Amino acid sequence: MFISTPIFGVENPWLLEKEEDNIDVYIAKVKGSAIKTFRGVVTVDSSLHSVLSVIADAPSYPRWLYHCKSAKMVKFVSYNEVVSHVVTDMPWPFVDRDSIIQSIKTQNPSTKTVTIRISEKPGMIGKISNTIRVTNINGLWVLTPLHNGRLNILFQMSVDPGGSIPNWLVNSMLVDIPFYTLQNLRRVAKESQYQ
Repeated sequence: MFISTPIFGVENPWLLEKEEDNIDVYIAKVKGSAIKTFRGVVTVDSSLHSVLSVIADAPSYPRWLYHCKSAKMVKFVSYNEVVSHVVTDMPWPFVDRDSIIQSIKTQNPSTKTVTIRISEKPGMIGKISNTIRVTNINGLWVLTPLHNGRLNILFQMSVDPGGSIPNWLVNSMLVDIPFYTLQNLRRVAKESQYQ
């Protein structure tokens, strides 16, 4: 199932880059940027509640969010809005990245589809030593309950990690990020604490 969502200035059609383990990963060029954007899609045998519980549990991120080194909630604004601090492990010789992520959740009352929009709030906490602060993040989760009790998950993100990482290297990682994130999320959502 393919979901249509806002595409953050995508200038070309989404190209299917990987289709494995029932996960589809798409890549597209972004207007005005040498760094591309990704979209991963999977259908899982988990409830909306289970997957939302995992996504809301910031300390669990290193278990399922690809290359996440640590994560914690910084501010609870409301049930529908939280701010988290995430540290991403970068390959040597590059410095780890950290980001302050604002997540705003909405739900369509008729379809029950939940959309979580992700953006950066870089000035919310001070600089963390041995990291570079990411200041350009635009993403979303779209969780769509299906009639057969399954859940369709779309994970889309456009990120500029900043610093001296070559654009070609960033683009080379864009297939692995959604693929392994969705693969791990599917596994973690089945654990008893998220039921």
